[in-house]
Amino acid sequence: MKPKTMASYLPALSKVIEDTEKTGSEMNPDFEKLRKAIDDDAVADLGTETLTSIKATFQKGTDAYTENLNRLQQASVPVRILGKHKQLVAAYRNYSQACQAMVDAIDADDQTVNVEAFNDSEHEQENMMGKITSAAQRIMSMVM
Repeated sequence: MKPKTMASYLPALSKVIEDTEKTGSEMNPDFEKLRKAIDDDAVADLGTETLTSIKATFQKGTDAYTENLNRLQQASVPVRILGKHKQLVAAYRNYSQACQAMVDAIDADDQTVNVEAFNDSEHEQENMMGKITSAAQRIMSMVM
Protein backbone atom coordinates (compact mmCIF):
# COMPACT_ATOMS: atom_id res chain seq x y z
CA MET A 1 0.00 0.00 0.00
CA LYS A 2 1.29 3.38 -0.95
CA PRO A 3 0.98 6.03 1.75
CA LYS A 4 -0.30 8.53 -0.81
CA THR A 5 -3.29 6.28 -1.51
CA MET A 6 -4.43 6.57 2.10
CA ALA A 7 -3.52 10.26 2.03
CA SER A 8 -5.88 10.79 -0.90
CA TYR A 9 -8.61 8.41 0.25
CA LEU A 10 -9.26 9.81 3.73
CA PRO A 11 -9.86 13.41 2.60
CA ALA A 12 -12.18 12.12 -0.15
CA LEU A 13 -14.15 10.06 2.36
CA SER A 14 -14.29 12.94 4.84
CA LYS A 15 -15.53 15.31 2.13
CA VAL A 16 -18.33 12.92 1.12
CA ILE A 17 -19.44 12.51 4.75
CA GLU A 18 -19.28 16.27 5.34
CA ASP A 19 -21.22 17.04 2.13
CA THR A 20 -23.82 14.40 3.00
CA GLU A 21 -24.43 15.97 6.41
CA LYS A 22 -24.62 19.47 4.92
CA THR A 23 -27.07 18.39 2.22
CA GLY A 24 -29.25 16.60 4.74
CA SER A 25 -29.34 19.69 6.95
CA GLU A 26 -30.36 21.85 4.00
CA MET A 27 -33.24 19.53 3.13
CA ASN A 28 -34.45 18.95 6.70
CA PRO A 29 -36.77 22.00 7.02
CA ASP A 30 -38.65 20.97 3.86
CA PHE A 31 -38.73 17.36 5.04
CA GLU A 32 -40.18 18.37 8.41
CA LYS A 33 -42.82 20.53 6.72
CA LEU A 34 -43.85 17.70 4.39
CA ARG A 35 -43.71 15.04 7.12
CA LYS A 36 -46.06 17.16 9.28
CA ALA A 37 -48.46 17.66 6.34
CA ILE A 38 -48.49 13.90 5.70
CA ASP A 39 -49.05 13.11 9.38
CA ASP A 40 -51.87 15.70 9.55
CA ASP A 41 -53.37 14.44 6.25
CA ALA A 42 -52.96 17.97 4.90
CA VAL A 43 -50.62 17.58 1.92
CA ALA A 44 -53.04 19.36 -0.42
CA ASP A 45 -53.03 22.35 1.95
CA LEU A 46 -49.36 22.95 1.09
CA GLY A 47 -50.34 23.81 -2.48
CA THR A 48 -48.68 23.15 -5.79
CA GLU A 49 -46.06 25.88 -5.41
CA THR A 50 -44.80 24.66 -2.02
CA LEU A 51 -44.82 21.00 -3.09
CA THR A 52 -42.94 21.91 -6.28
CA SER A 53 -40.36 23.78 -4.20
CA ILE A 54 -39.98 20.88 -1.75
CA LYS A 55 -39.63 18.40 -4.59
CA ALA A 56 -36.97 20.61 -6.23
CA THR A 57 -35.05 20.84 -2.94
CA PHE A 58 -35.20 17.07 -2.53
CA GLN A 59 -34.08 16.51 -6.14
CA LYS A 60 -31.14 18.89 -5.71
CA GLY A 61 -30.10 17.00 -2.57
CA THR A 62 -30.51 13.62 -4.25
CA ASP A 63 -28.39 14.82 -7.17
CA ALA A 64 -25.71 15.85 -4.66
CA TYR A 65 -25.87 12.36 -3.13
CA THR A 66 -25.42 10.84 -6.58
CA GLU A 67 -22.33 13.01 -7.09
CA ASN A 68 -21.00 11.81 -3.71
CA LEU A 69 -21.63 8.21 -4.76
CA ASN A 70 -19.65 8.80 -7.94
CA ARG A 71 -16.78 10.28 -5.92
CA LEU A 72 -16.77 7.23 -3.65
CA GLN A 73 -16.80 4.86 -6.62
CA GLN A 74 -13.90 6.71 -8.25
CA ALA A 75 -11.80 7.01 -5.10
CA SER A 76 -8.41 5.37 -5.00
CA VAL A 77 -8.92 2.80 -2.24
CA PRO A 78 -6.15 1.19 -0.18
CA VAL A 79 -6.32 -2.60 -0.51
CA ARG A 80 -6.68 -3.27 3.20
CA ILE A 81 -9.94 -1.32 3.42
CA LEU A 82 -11.39 -2.38 0.07
CA GLY A 83 -14.06 -4.66 1.59
CA LYS A 84 -15.31 -1.97 3.97
CA HIS A 85 -15.21 0.58 1.15
CA LYS A 86 -17.40 -1.66 -1.02
CA GLN A 87 -19.89 -1.96 1.86
CA LEU A 88 -19.88 1.82 2.18
CA VAL A 89 -20.47 2.30 -1.56
CA ALA A 90 -23.33 -0.23 -1.58
CA ALA A 91 -25.04 1.44 1.39
CA TYR A 92 -24.54 4.89 -0.15
CA ARG A 93 -26.00 3.69 -3.47
CA ASN A 94 -29.06 2.32 -1.66
CA TYR A 95 -29.36 5.57 0.30
CA SER A 96 -29.25 7.64 -2.88
CA GLN A 97 -31.87 5.41 -4.50
CA ALA A 98 -34.13 5.71 -1.45
CA CYS A 99 -33.82 9.50 -1.64
CA GLN A 100 -34.85 9.40 -5.30
CA ALA A 101 -37.86 7.25 -4.36
CA MET A 102 -38.91 9.96 -1.89
CA VAL A 103 -38.64 12.61 -4.61
CA ASP A 104 -40.68 10.43 -6.93
CA ALA A 105 -43.38 9.96 -4.26
CA ILE A 106 -44.26 13.66 -4.46
CA ASP A 107 -46.79 14.71 -7.10
CA ALA A 108 -46.86 18.48 -6.89
CA ASP A 109 -49.36 18.93 -9.74
CA ASP A 110 -51.98 16.73 -8.05
CA GLN A 111 -50.93 18.03 -4.62
CA THR A 112 -50.47 14.48 -3.33
CA VAL A 113 -47.78 12.26 -1.88
CA ASN A 114 -47.64 8.50 -2.25
CA VAL A 115 -47.50 8.02 1.51
CA GLU A 116 -46.53 4.35 1.39
CA ALA A 117 -43.61 5.03 -0.96
CA PHE A 118 -42.61 8.10 1.08
CA ASN A 119 -42.63 6.14 4.35
CA ASP A 120 -40.76 3.19 2.81
CA SER A 121 -38.15 5.61 1.48
CA GLU A 122 -37.79 7.33 4.85
CA HIS A 123 -37.29 3.98 6.58
CA GLU A 124 -34.75 2.83 3.97
CA GLN A 125 -32.84 6.11 4.25
CA GLU A 126 -32.58 5.72 8.02
CA ASN A 127 -31.44 2.11 7.65
CA MET A 128 -28.84 2.94 4.99
CA MET A 129 -27.53 5.99 6.87
CA GLY A 130 -26.85 3.68 9.80
CA LYS A 131 -24.89 1.38 7.51
CA ILE A 132 -23.01 4.31 5.94
CA THR A 133 -22.06 5.66 9.35
CA SER A 134 -20.99 2.24 10.57
CA ALA A 135 -18.86 1.53 7.49
CA ALA A 136 -17.24 4.97 7.60
CA GLN A 137 -16.43 4.57 11.30
CA ARG A 138 -14.92 1.12 10.70
CA ILE A 139 -12.80 2.51 7.87
CA MET A 140 -11.58 5.37 10.02
CA SER A 141 -10.77 3.04 12.91
CA MET A 142 -8.81 0.75 10.58
CA VAL A 143 -6.52 3.57 9.47
CA MET A 144 -6.00 5.25 12.82
